[in-house]
Amino acid sequence: MEQQLKKVEAAQRRRMQVEKAARESEAEAIRKILGQDSSRKKREDKIKKRQEEIAQERAANAHMLASNTIRLVMGPTGTVVTFANDMGFPSIFDPKPCR
Repeated sequence: MEQQLKKVEAAQRRRMQVEKAARESEAEAIRKILGQDSSRKKREDKIKKRQEEIAQERAANAHMLASNTIRLVMGPTGTVVTFANDMGFPSIFDPKPCR
């Protein structure tokens, strides 16, 4: 008897959760139709915009190296060495014929 009561209560909780989710999705659909962004959407857009700004700043900084600077970045995908444009490419990397 007690086990049946627990099953009934669990079924009621699941039914209430399903109904709540349906109401939330319906409200979200109405907001979309009316052109109102939810606060979560606004927050996601703000985060995405900030990440894009940071990426642009990093790209701009990557191009502005001092003339005597060599940048070495060791990441999970490998190591990247960047030389300043006015420094030129070091002669050690010039192609040489094999002997």
